[in-house]
Amino acid sequence: MKKKILYAIAAFCIILLVVFFVTRKGDRQKEGEPFTVKRSNVVYSTEQTGIIKAQVGAIVKVGTRATGTLNRLKFQVGDYVKKGDLIVEIDDREILANIRNSEASVEQQRRDLEAKRAQDLYNQTNYEREQRLLAREYTTKDSVEKAKRELDVSRAQVELGKAKVKEAQEKLKALKVSHSYTKIYAPISGYISSVATQEGETVVSGLSAPNLITIIDPTKLEMWIYVDETDIGRVKPGLKVEYWVDAYRDRLYKGAIDRIYPQPEIKENIVYYLAIVKIDPNDALTLKPEMTSHVRIIIEEKVNVIVVPNGAIRFEDRKNVVYVRSKGKTVRQEVVPGVRDQSYTEITSGLTEGQQIVVPSMAPSAKKPQSNAGPRK
Repeated sequence: MKKKILYAIAAFCIILLVVFFVTRKGDRQKEGEPFTVKRSNVVYSTEQTGIIKAQVGAIVKVGTRATGTLNRLKFQVGDYVKKGDLIVEIDDREILANIRNSEASVEQQRRDLEAKRAQDLYNQTNYEREQRLLAREYTTKDSVEKAKRELDVSRAQVELGKAKVKEAQEKLKALKVSHSYTKIYAPISGYISSVATQEGETVVSGLSAPNLITIIDPTKLEMWIYVDETDIGRVKPGLKVEYWVDAYRDRLYKGAIDRIYPQPEIKENIVYYLAIVKIDPNDALTLKPEMTSHVRIIIEEKVNVIVVPNGAIRFEDRKNVVYVRSKGKTVRQEVVPGVRDQSYTEITSGLTEGQQIVVPSMAPSAKKPQSNAGPRK
């Protein structure tokens, strides 16, 4: 009998211990840091990768339509030039000689035209005189007709002379235009990014102008954001963007999506769509083309809403719940979460401002709360 009593007592003690540990475990699940439900701003965003690119027109390749020796190259790679600065001079001695010859030709044609005009004036006077003499029968019709033919010929010679003068003048203009090609001025302000030739070398103009210098305007940059196909449905023009680059980790740049290209790009079997962000000229001075950027696209922003820490929401029995302290007890309360950011989750229903909740310190078996935050990259 004593043994049976001892066994019964031992079994009862074991049952008490099991109940104690189970109860304590349940209480431990409800333990954690207290938090007072408050109002705050919640920003829902998606993270993407971008690349800094030069805008169309930001890179200009400067060539020449003149042929000759490169006499002067005023700038080298890395130098800054202003729009209108003289950057290249090409030997112009041959073309200057052609211009002088053309000027002499124009002058000669003008003199010939004056002589033809004088002859035409004489023929006009002679024809009129013959007509008056014929009226008084002091000459013959043959003389009048001869004077008329001479007048017609002289007038044709005058018109031909005018055409020759105009032709010579146009040739002179063309030569002067060609001479202007021997001096090349910067079409935009920016930095010299490459130089294809040096002083003393001969450049030959053909069907296409040979490239001499490339200028890049550092203020005309844009960012190409590669948006995953799973996120493109929420991204649209006008959304705010925050981004940073590895070269300046402490600086946060801001902008807005300008447009979205409809043509997809496929990389490593993943479909992306390009969202373009114009970069502020002041920000562009610290950035360079082909830099990789880390982008945060702000999809939605809620202001002054009820929020709780992300870790406060538990998913139990297919419901989103939080633990609320009320009258010294911790009770489970079902809630409806809204927008979620990196720290807080909006609560659209189930809690009021000022309530005390418990943020579980550990929840190894808890599932992630449901929300419309979407996947993060």
